[in-house]
Amino acid sequence: MSDKPLGTPRPLWKVISLSVVTLMLYYGWYKWIIQEELRNYKGNGWSGTLCMAPFVLGVAVPQLLRIFDPDVPGWFGWFSFLGIAWIYIVQFRLYQDVNELYREAGMKEPLVVWWIFIPGLNLVVGLRQIHFLSQYWAKQQGIIVNDTVADNIPFLSTI
Repeated sequence: MSDKPLGTPRPLWKVISLSVVTLMLYYGWYKWIIQEELRNYKGNGWSGTLCMAPFVLGVAVPQLLRIFDPDVPGWFGWFSFLGIAWIYIVQFRLYQDVNELYREAGMKEPLVVWWIFIPGLNLVVGLRQIHFLSQYWAKQQGIIVNDTVADNIPFLSTI
């Protein structure tokens, strides 16, 4: 076991279920907290706020201005793509961080980072990231976390 502050294992089934029930609010919190946990564990890196605030503001502000300010042209809403581009950058870094944790622990890297750029595969690598980060935290704590979704869909849980 490590003397570093460890993250909480959050199995894929739980992240998906709570995200659906809360209309994705839980997923936003999940993204924030895992970045905080990784930053505390590694001693460096991006905070949850640095990862999520530009995304939320980048998506919301152009839309709110477009809707509520009659002087803002409708095309201004397209600037929301800046927030979306930001979250892709954050995801890319997160996948690299998860692979780094595995590599440093002497294990095979579980994520194919370039999949993020291929529609469809970006969802798969995101689901794999949730599963493998949870498994990493569980292994560091010497516990077993059952992940019924990932365990029953081999391409989500096989390295």
